[in-house]
Amino acid sequence: MLFDLQGPRKTAVKVIYLGLAILMAGGLVLFGIGSSVNGGLANVFSGEDSTSAAKDNVKKYAEQLQANPKNEKAMQNLIAARYSLAGDPKNFNPETNEFTVDGKAQLKLLKDDWADYLKMTDNKPNLATANYAVSAYLGLEDAKGATAAQQVITEKQPNAANYLALMLYASYAGNTIVASGAEVQAKRLATKDEKKDVAQQIKEIKDQSGDRNEQIQKQI
Repeated sequence: MLFDLQGPRKTAVKVIYLGLAILMAGGLVLFGIGSSVNGGLANVFSGEDSTSAAKDNVKKYAEQLQANPKNEKAMQNLIAARYSLAGDPKNFNPETNEFTVDGKAQLKLLKDDWADYLKMTDNKPNLATANYAVSAYLGLEDAKGATAAQQVITEKQPNAANYLALMLYASYAGNTIVASGAEVQAKRLATKDEKKDVAQQIKEIKDQSGDRNEQIQKQI
């Protein structure tokens, strides 16, 4: 996998994900990715909940799920709570775009919960929960995982914005087949008013992923 790296290449990948976060926080998010659901990259960095409240929520929903392992709502709430706790100011530094050990621990647990949730819902999750999963994978620098989670979103909500996100993640994961397919769908689903913006976003994604992949190659 492209991003399972060590040594000098790991530094290059940090730069890649910083660029990815900036790109998502800029043009793509403003264009509308995830606009129809609660949650998104910005929220994971906002630290809106206090540490104690976020921890209490994680504990509460984990206990509900333990009492009833088939409680889909409890799982949804647990994933959202882990998302908030990971983005708490004590667990995430917005200046360096880095999670602490505790922050990453919550993202890893969220990833595990997401896998269980997909089984629980027969691969039919709600969109907010899927967006939390995408953000968790990005926080863990796992473009392959983000791509898989975004594919679930595009299947449930096929629109140009969501396919642009899929193209972005797949490009960074080195999955040219999925990236190319997402590009085609983004163009196809764009409305007349969106076509110019979609074309610009596609260009930016290609430029960004190309530049970052070139940086990686120089580090090899």
